[in-house]
Amino acid sequence: MRTFRQIDDVVLLDESYLYVRCSMHERFIHLQWKGHARSEEYRYGLDLALNFVAERGIFYWLADLRTMTAILQQDEKWANEVWFPKLFNTRLEKMAILRSQDYFNQTSVQRSFTAVNGKLTFKVAWFPETQEALDWLFLREAVSA
Repeated sequence: MRTFRQIDDVVLLDESYLYVRCSMHERFIHLQWKGHARSEEYRYGLDLALNFVAERGIFYWLADLRTMTAILQQDEKWANEVWFPKLFNTRLEKMAILRSQDYFNQTSVQRSFTAVNGKLTFKVAWFPETQEALDWLFLREAVSA
């Protein structure tokens, strides 16, 4: 079971639509979406996280979409064409996703990952629960001598 040292956590954003925290010690960022995010909020949240990941050399990303609602088509297009290509130029190694309960969000996110599938520079996995996602993110794979 994975636990965190909360002492070095930095809260980057705590708004009605999104909570973002980072652990520098763990090189980890956690985005917890809260219901509906308007277009400017969605883009701001993703850009904030992206910039932090790029500037601080973050390796692990947990995207908690469980209560997030639909993503607008123009925001999905923006993420695929603008945001993801920038994320591919970071040191990110793994992204764990907790799937939304909202069908339209699920469909949008799945379309995005299908659109960028051949370009991914990091591993992506889907999980029903936080603990499983954290265990996968921080699994240190053995290196043979």
